[in-house]
Amino acid sequence: MSSNDTNNIADILRRFDELPDDAVVPSSVTAKVHGVSERTVRRTYPFVWLSPNRKGHRVGTLRAMSRAEKLPT
Repeated sequence: MSSNDTNNIADILRRFDELPDDAVVPSSVTAKVHGVSERTVRRTYPFVWLSPNRKGHRVGTLRAMSRAEKLPT
């Protein structure tokens, strides 16, 4: 991971509470927010496709998971 990627992740984490529920974050941010490994995120968390080669996790879904609410379908 390059220092630019690390800075981007740190910026997203700083602003996480301000992000709208429809925002999509990469698995590295999801892992840090929930305190799990990226492998756990990739294998068990719901994701959305952003393009044929990119996927991410909706902030609203992550917040619901943090509150242990039922996930949106």
